[in-house]
Amino acid sequence: MGVEFGVLVDVRGDGYGAVVEEVVVADGLGFGAAWLSEHHLSGDGVLPSPLVMAGVLLGRTERIRVGTNVLVLPLRHPVLVAEEVAVLDRVSGGRFVLGVGQGYAEREFEVFGVDRRRRGRLLEEGVGVIRQAWAGELGVTPRPANAVPILVAGVTGAGLTRAARVGDGVIVYCATPKDFVARRRLMEEVLTEVPPLVCTGIMHVDEDADRAWSDAAPGIAYLEGEIASYGGNEPPVLRREDYLVGTPEEVARKLIALHAETQFVEFAHWMRLPTMSHAAAMRSLELIASRVVPAVQAGVGR
Repeated sequence: MGVEFGVLVDVRGDGYGAVVEEVVVADGLGFGAAWLSEHHLSGDGVLPSPLVMAGVLLGRTERIRVGTNVLVLPLRHPVLVAEEVAVLDRVSGGRFVLGVGQGYAEREFEVFGVDRRRRGRLLEEGVGVIRQAWAGELGVTPRPANAVPILVAGVTGAGLTRAARVGDGVIVYCATPKDFVARRRLMEEVLTEVPPLVCTGIMHVDEDADRAWSDAAPGIAYLEGEIASYGGNEPPVLRREDYLVGTPEEVARKLIALHAETQFVEFAHWMRLPTMSHAAAMRSLELIASRVVPAVQAGVGR
């Protein structure tokens, strides 16, 4: 089974213009997709409007798909999502992918006035409404001109079961290969058939392995701490060997091994980690495109 590679787009503060230009570079280098996350009330200004940003990116690029990883569907009316995605599909010629999840941050649900305890049911119901709208059952216009994939995120056994049941594929974020393997094993335990798996996570390369880690470590620590804070947990202790960070050859070998364990259909890496310079991120992006991607695709039979 072949694999594709994408980028996970981190938009914070006032860096919107730089991010657009970086995605244009990723498009030119042949990456398959750019994935946008969503958070609200974030102190550092994490992107709250991924569908708006998706429209900007689709207008500035030519080939790359743009998707959400993930849109917190319980915080939005599904009919409005169906309409907005249909517009994105039509203006982009079918390059938009909808990734949705149930969300987890308590303060986001509080400010939107949504019962967090119902988020799983709201996610499932919302996907159903979107599919009804696109099938012409609700009178919604416009409808997509193309078949828009709906990927669903999951973490727990129940969440992954729901994601496989209602989605066209499952999308997961993990920080390390070990975490991805654990998630795949959980899917095998709870599902009779594992659907296509899109993995989004951390990867950074440099000709010098030490410089790769020094560039990436502060951003990894920041992300791990931020994610832990959303769940009220303590951040983990960072171990360099746990991450997809190093020379292109080192990281390619780890990705080939990861694919053997998880059979992911796409791997999208954090294009520019928080605190990382534009120069370091673009150096890594070019090395991934020119040396990591070809090595992995050859190693897994493309």
